[in-house]
Amino acid sequence: NLIDTPGHVDFSAEVERALRVLDGAVLVLSAVEGIQAQSEPIWRALEAMQIPTLLFINKVDRMGADPEAVVEAIQREWSAGIVPIYRASKTGDNDAAIVALLGDEPDEMLTESIAECDDSLLEEYLGGAVLGGDPLRAGLARATHRRALFPALCGSAKNDVGTVELLDAIIDYLPDANSAVDEPASGVVFRIDHDAKIGRIAGVRLYRGRLQNRDNVENFTAQRTEKITQIKKSFLNKYEDTGVLEAGDIGFLCGMPAAQIGDILGDPAPVPGAYVLSEPLLSVQVQACDAADHTRLEEALQQLSSEDPHLGFKRFSEERELHLKIMGVIQTEIVTEILRSRFGIDAIFSEPTVVYKETPKQAGYGAESYTMPKPCWAIVKYLIEPGPRGSGLVYTSEVGVDKIRRKSQEEIAANITDALKQGIQGWEATDLKVTLVDGSSHLVHSRPGNFVIATNIAMLKGLTETGTTLLEPILAYRISAADEYMGKITANIIEMRGTFEPAEMDNGIFVLRGRVPLATSMDYAIRLSGITAGKAKYSIYFDGYEECPPGEGISRDYKGISPLDRSKYILQMRGAITLATT
Repeated sequence: NLIDTPGHVDFSAEVERALRVLDGAVLVLSAVEGIQAQSEPIWRALEAMQIPTLLFINKVDRMGADPEAVVEAIQREWSAGIVPIYRASKTGDNDAAIVALLGDEPDEMLTESIAECDDSLLEEYLGGAVLGGDPLRAGLARATHRRALFPALCGSAKNDVGTVELLDAIIDYLPDANSAVDEPASGVVFRIDHDAKIGRIAGVRLYRGRLQNRDNVENFTAQRTEKITQIKKSFLNKYEDTGVLEAGDIGFLCGMPAAQIGDILGDPAPVPGAYVLSEPLLSVQVQACDAADHTRLEEALQQLSSEDPHLGFKRFSEERELHLKIMGVIQTEIVTEILRSRFGIDAIFSEPTVVYKETPKQAGYGAESYTMPKPCWAIVKYLIEPGPRGSGLVYTSEVGVDKIRRKSQEEIAANITDALKQGIQGWEATDLKVTLVDGSSHLVHSRPGNFVIATNIAMLKGLTETGTTLLEPILAYRISAADEYMGKITANIIEMRGTFEPAEMDNGIFVLRGRVPLATSMDYAIRLSGITAGKAKYSIYFDGYEECPPGEGISRDYKGISPLDRSKYILQMRGAITLATT
């Protein structure tokens, strides 16, 4: 199976989903631009997931192409184990050919690199033996599988130069899928598609076992049984019936209307963990051009968000607002087109705003006794403490089932994350430890949902006691430009509240690395291009959240009825208040 993912940062989510189901990867770089904005975070992701990787230096026929310089740069920046197995050879102004370095008379440097990673080959090499192509290719495959070496190829995809060699290299150097067909089924949903005729389709990578039409399979994540009605494969953007999916393969399953991206089917043990490449750092409000389409737009966004959880769709009924989280402006253009073509809805998007978060300033308690009006009973007390940066939410309970019965404690654990979606400054509360330290349930009066209401109120009370600090998203950057621009660029970084490390200098070119807040640098790629006449190289990736300096950041009002407005909130949660939706 070949999975092609976009290279633009706005589509990091698609790359992230693909990473989880790959046996090997081909990372494509430009022979002209080299390491670009999204190249570095993808390389780090492949490293974190331990995915064997080939590199393909494309566009060797273009003016300004320098594949040798690109290889030197990635060897210096990423790994000395990147080894060229082809080199480009110009045959005309806009033509290129490639020359194999691992033929009948292998390149000496390549031979040494492979031998150094293989004890048996190294012993022969040091003994004076002339190593032939086949033993070296076998040694390179072994080294590639364990990520000791990374074969680098080159060519021009547009002109079909080097593409056959790349396909051969995929076969020769990347590992085969594990085909444990006779074991219990184990797979993961890595994408959700929509077909005009078929409807919702779940893309599944199967690691073990075998699935057939009309099989039942346990959804381990959702704790329910799924009924598979049809199994298909994708060929040239068309679905064809196969009726069966076996270990090591990818298929598209129909009949699972509630399946979500990330759901594990069957045995979870063989499924690798997910890797978070990035997260949406911008928020936009979406409005229907025709007010009469508001409800249809809400339903469409809900459906798109179920297919792409990164969109983070939120509906605020009281304000009649619909919000999405996005990676960048290009993503809004794609969603706009999907809404128009698939749902027949014309929509407009607001200017993106930065997604801030908030975290407790100090430890404090949040408590709530929800015992009236009957029937209801939920008493809780939580200790809220600041956590390390990047730790997210850590929830524990010190209360026994003799005080709060198990079902109610499970209700709390399942809903505690939602209780923190809006803190006292209007943003998600994170990097905190929440401990249930006291409370009680009632054998007769405690009803499902009671502890959700009590917890939501207690969390806002607790955050009011602790106070919160705003957190802002930080980007790590790499800028490469001519020395003459260094003064202006460093001044820009300081102006944007950024930091930088000592510059690396080489032949009139400097490389500057550091970190900068997203809020101050959203348009910096355009500004940098203007300063340097488009000659600078600028790459960024998300590098976590940090505290906003005093006076920076944006607080916002609570969307909807706040749990701190206790009486009105309880009435809403009990259905006594119906928010306007028209």
